[in-house]
Amino acid sequence: MSRNKFFEVRTLIGLLVLAIGAMFLLQNFGLLGFKISKIIFHWHTILIVIGLILVTTSTNMTSGLILITIGIIGYMPSLWPLVLIGLGLYIILRVRDGSEDNSKNIPNKDFNSNSIEINEVAIFGGGKKFIQSENFMGGKITTIFGGLEINLLESKLAEGENCIELFAMFGGSTIFVPSDWKVELDVISIFGGYSDSRKFMTNQDANSPRVLKVRGLVLFGGGEIKN
Repeated sequence: MSRNKFFEVRTLIGLLVLAIGAMFLLQNFGLLGFKISKIIFHWHTILIVIGLILVTTSTNMTSGLILITIGIIGYMPSLWPLVLIGLGLYIILRVRDGSEDNSKNIPNKDFNSNSIEINEVAIFGGGKKFIQSENFMGGKITTIFGGLEINLLESKLAEGENCIELFAMFGGSTIFVPSDWKVELDVISIFGGYSDSRKFMTNQDANSPRVLKVRGLVLFGGGEIKN
């Protein structure tokens, strides 16, 4: 996520909170009809709105589409098979994304020695991922009612700005990084938190051309960066 897009997310969330506050105020004065308020403040609507924000402002569209789907199914339960269809498509696309040559170099399912980027999704589940890369460039982490542990201790950062974009809702992730990495954390947390819990940092150069930026949105979830 670029810095401009990240600030767009902050702005949209701020405007959304202001709008909700204004509608609550109107409702308290009896200026907002009951039926309208019931729709606006329904959790399905909230999920759809958050999903639309993520889809329109983020490069990680997976989490946004998931939230929109859950919200729509909440209003129309008969569409629940869409979850199975979406899951099947996701599995097929993930299989096609992986090349046969790369798979031969993977000692086990949790270890990928050639990954320069990550794209991990955990929904109602979780797992661990060990990355050993000589040119790590960031990626995406999505956790919804699940958790992930990403181990980058044996990796090296690529030159320039490398960004991990994360989204967590009722879930979270832990990222392990080498002690000499320069890491910048900028995560929007709503009823949750994401912290830098590194206990020690060695030989860090403030002017280093290699930096890992962790940005994203956490809703009722959390996570941390460790070394």
